[in-house]
Parts: sequence; C-alpha cells; structure tokens
Amino acid sequence: MNTHKEILLFLEGKSEKGLEIITNIFYKVLNSNAFSNLKYQEEDLFMEFIEKLFTKREIIVAKFKNTEKGLPSYIREMVKNFFKDKFENMSKNPLDKVNIIEGEYAKSFENPIKIMEVFEGEKIKEIFENTLNKEEILILCYIVLENKKLKQEYEEKFFKGISKDALYKRVQRLKEKLAKIVKEYNFAEGAVLYYLENLLPNICEKVENERN
Repeated sequence: MNTHKEILLFLEGKSEKGLEIITNIFYKVLNSNAFSNLKYQEEDLFMEFIEKLFTKREIIVAKFKNTEKGLPSYIREMVKNFFKDKFENMSKNPLDKVNIIEGEYAKSFENPIKIMEVFEGEKIKEIFENTLNKEEILILCYIVLENKKLKQEYEEKFFKGISKDALYKRVQRLKEKLAKIVKEYNFAEGAVLYYLENLLPNICEKVENERN
C-alpha cells in the first residue's frame, strides 16, 4: 500500500484509508516514551490534531501533490511538534488542560466517514463563499426551505419585485451552477447535506440581516 498516496487522497477528501494511516502514526508517536504522559487525553488530542491538520490541508496537498513519498514522515513530524507544543503550554501553566473538542469533531471521532463529511462541508462553504454572490446565497436559502408558508414569506420579503417566472428561472440557474461545482470538486452527498444542514443556516441569517 502506498501510504503517501493514501494520505494525500484523504486530504483531498477521496480516501478513508488515509485517515487510518494518520491515526496509526498519531498513536504510535503518542505511545512513545517521550509523549506517553499525554495518553489520558488521547481522544481530545487526536481530534484537535485532525482539526489542525485540515486547516493546513491545501498547503500540504500543494506541497506533496507531485511527489511520490515524504508525506507519512511529514505527518509524523507534525504530530511530534503538536505534542511538544502541548508540553510547552502545560509547563507554562501546570493547571492548563487541553481543550475538549466539542461539536461535530468530537461527535464524529469514531466515524471516519463523518469526519470527512465535516471537513469537506467546510470546504464547500469556502468555495460557495468565493463563487456565489449574496443574491445567489438568498436564492439558495430560499431553495432549501421546505415549508410552503415560509417560502411564500421569503418571496414577499426578499423577492417582492420579481415575478414567479423570473424567480423560477433564477432558481434553476443556481441549481445548475451548484451541480457543476459539486461535480467539479467531486463532493460527497453527505458533505453537501452537512453544509446545507449545519453551515448554511448561519450564512442565510447573516445575508438576510444585511438585506433587512
């Protein structure tokens, strides 16, 4: 098995095997004599490390995309430096404890697919923010409404000067645009649902408040 390739694919949202490899690297380093004192916090530390890893995902992918090896060693050094930073922080303040990672990251600890959906959902949020204008965001917020009464109220509030036919055409154009984006980046259905259910509501609220 090409561990370098599998980790790279995981960071691109295309392989669950890569997460297993990263997990093994993490726990091997944690179980070494140098860092064994941190074992009582292992689950919290693991999720914090994964979150840290994904904040640097694009940089790491760009760095190793055209190489054949080196990524496992790079991840190992990341883990070591992560633990060293923890020790340094604890030495500065002995009462300081590692933050417990709450929310979706903690809930998805034992579910690799869920972890990928969470991080891929964040990627969708980033791409949509850079691709869609505020009017298109409002259309998307309108599309996801299931309650007919709420849809009607949304139309009256934000699309009052638009005919039903014109609104329908805007909806269709946006659906086609979003479908192309999802296909281009090969986003998983679960990641799209995560974005729609967990991230979009806050975005809608922000855009709606700006229009009021």
